[in-house]
Amino acid sequence: MQANDCPNQVGVRFISSHICKFIVSILFLCLSFLSNRSNGQTFNLGDLQNLALPMQGAKIQTSATKLPNADPRKVNSSGSNKVSSDSLKTKLADKALSSADSASAAYRKKIFGIDIFNNPNITFESSLNIPTPKNYILGAGDELVIDINGYSEEHYTLPVTPDGYIKIAKVGNVFVSGITIEEAKRRIVDRLSKIYIGLKPYGGAPANTTATVSLGSIKTIRVSILGNVVAPGTYSISSLSRVMNALYLAGGPNENGTFREIKVIRDKKLIAQVDLYDLLTTGNLRQNIGLQDQDLIQVGAYKSRVEIIGEVKKPAVFEVLPNENLERIINEYGSGFTAMAYKSLLKVQRITEKESKLIDLSNDLISSFYPKPGDIITVEKVLTNRVENAVTLEGAVFRPGKFSVNDSPTLTKLIKRGEGFREDAFLGRITITRLRDDLTKENISINYNDLTSGKIPDIALRREDIVTIYSVVELMEKYTVRIQGEINLKETAPLTSATDKGSTGVSETPSESPNNDSPIGTFPFIHNMTVEDLIEKAGGLKESAATGRIEVIRRKKNIGKDDPAQINSTIGERFNFSINNNLSLDPNASKFILEPFDEVFVRSSPNYEKQQFVSIEGQITFPGVYGLERKNERISDVISRAGGLNAQAYPKGATLVRKFKISKQEADRKSEQFSELSDNTQEASVKVKAVKEETSESVGIDLVEALDNPDSPANMLLQDGDIIKIPKEPQTVRMQGEVLYPTSTRYIDGLPFKHYISEAGGFTELSSRKRSYIIYANGSVDRTRKFLGLINIYPKVYPGSEIIVPSLNIRQGATQQVLQTIQTISIGITSLGTVFALIRAFK
Repeated sequence: MQANDCPNQVGVRFISSHICKFIVSILFLCLSFLSNRSNGQTFNLGDLQNLALPMQGAKIQTSATKLPNADPRKVNSSGSNKVSSDSLKTKLADKALSSADSASAAYRKKIFGIDIFNNPNITFESSLNIPTPKNYILGAGDELVIDINGYSEEHYTLPVTPDGYIKIAKVGNVFVSGITIEEAKRRIVDRLSKIYIGLKPYGGAPANTTATVSLGSIKTIRVSILGNVVAPGTYSISSLSRVMNALYLAGGPNENGTFREIKVIRDKKLIAQVDLYDLLTTGNLRQNIGLQDQDLIQVGAYKSRVEIIGEVKKPAVFEVLPNENLERIINEYGSGFTAMAYKSLLKVQRITEKESKLIDLSNDLISSFYPKPGDIITVEKVLTNRVENAVTLEGAVFRPGKFSVNDSPTLTKLIKRGEGFREDAFLGRITITRLRDDLTKENISINYNDLTSGKIPDIALRREDIVTIYSVVELMEKYTVRIQGEINLKETAPLTSATDKGSTGVSETPSESPNNDSPIGTFPFIHNMTVEDLIEKAGGLKESAATGRIEVIRRKKNIGKDDPAQINSTIGERFNFSINNNLSLDPNASKFILEPFDEVFVRSSPNYEKQQFVSIEGQITFPGVYGLERKNERISDVISRAGGLNAQAYPKGATLVRKFKISKQEADRKSEQFSELSDNTQEASVKVKAVKEETSESVGIDLVEALDNPDSPANMLLQDGDIIKIPKEPQTVRMQGEVLYPTSTRYIDGLPFKHYISEAGGFTELSSRKRSYIIYANGSVDRTRKFLGLINIYPKVYPGSEIIVPSLNIRQGATQQVLQTIQTISIGITSLGTVFALIRAFK
């Protein structure tokens, strides 16, 4: 320890060194774990960083997975063999895909057969739980299980040594490497028969002992997969693996790899050529041979690919051999045409040396057509929006629609196919819309009655004819009747807006009349319908209805037609009559029958009024809500009913709050006018408030005068919803606006307006003194006036007053500045004149 080191510093260095050692140990364990987990393709950490081969979701798995309750067979793997784990290969694949070109990835997805190597639900892992193949070649790493049963009993588990021998006790070494398991069995039994006499017949005695030789643990073989695969390399796999197992581990062919000519090379000799299309089309793989150690799988580049798009069951990019025609490609590889395919003509786009060209291929030639590399074959849809033999029947028939012109060649047969005419069919004119040869349309009109009577022959129909039978109801104007006024219009009744007179549209909610009084209901016209019937459909009468004054306005009919002598000023007829309150059918009921477009008005009873209420708040003996007894009831009447004012009341400050209601149309009109005023004015201080349909405003009243003199105009008539507010006597005055210190101060009787301005610090430079005003406690307002256009006469101040001093606008401020400048110049000129006068006086 150095002299200047303290104990804390020594402790920190000690802990840091141990943490570094711990981190190094963790890293070493991780590297050892990856090394032990690897059991396939051989690479180091540098290779992991540089490897960017697209895996496309391929799973690289060890084939030594032991299934529960399975044969104890396992893979004997030497420590030098390495197989990449699934997670590691998946990460490499994802890294490759993220950097791959999107167009290349999209093209890869279209390649026929590529999905079997990308589907996580499909695995080609070799199974260990199978009988030992008779042609299995033994080698170092395998394990043989020998069972002797019968006269003698014995069990051997013997590994094959690297030199190719198994060592049997009391027998010695038996060479088995490089031979099939069947040949090894014969050698072993022959050697064992030397010590187990019963294995072979002897001296005429039959064999009484049997020996079975089977495969226990199996060896690991190394297979190299090269060429156009997703992850080429050398893999350590089970000796029971076949070609497809190895290809799956390598991710399958890449976008340039062949599916048709995959070669298996052993000892520099071609022993098999695999066509993956056998597996894809038939489910069999004839050349899926078992692999041996040091085998080489070569995946070359494809030689010819064509693309089929459109109406085939499996559109894709197919790899074709020179002897395969288009018919085989479509039927075997593309699974045939769809039901919507237009087979008569296929379109082939072919790449030439300079550009591309289009070939129209008839369906009868596809068996003799051999595609060239790069061909794109398009199979189009049939024209579903056009039927080659259809005629259309529409209108007043029981079964309209499209029909075959072959089965309905004439008009009468077509109508019979449509189940005949409806009751409302207009047979005097049936129209046929026909398409001419030049694709223009023509109209053919016939009288069906003439056709059935034999006056005219039956009409032969053509393809795409449209036969229209009109309805008598459709040819008539939509007849309606309308009712408005004091009716209980139901929300479920068919209604139309009041502005849509004569309209046939319906709505599901009542509509207001133009004057916002009552809803209007429009109903379909029905023959022999009386006014009572219409009122019943509209929901009945309101309590306020005047049944003795029902009014009907009838449209003026075209009686004189074109006779000018019949023209007069009459535009409608008016009918007045009474109806029963209960709408019952009795001799006294009206017999007035409605006609189309009649307008029915149910008036309100002149002596009918709903209850009206006013409220009294504040300093009153009995505050609350009071109902008006008469239409001419005034303020003093209600105050008297409420017990009069109490001792704390300040009648001079009483206010009346009244509700004002206008129609939506009027509110919109006023808003538009105010908006135009705001846009056109030159004053920057103009502010426009939104116009509401219903507002409440304070009305200044003189309650003292109203109570002292009930016959005076101050004793106002009351309206429904009025609120009378009677405050306590206020003791303050409030100053707001352009004063130096807006505040409230105590009211002193007799003091003038300017006293209270002084209490607020006085006017500011922006004060508009001549526009000052006072809002009194009762809501009334008084303004400042001018005497002789020079002197401001300010309004009188009372308890509860609010003094408002507005600010100058831009124009007023500029004018005042000009006046101040002129006054200053005038004073200066006057002073100079005085000086000159004094000088002259002293000369």
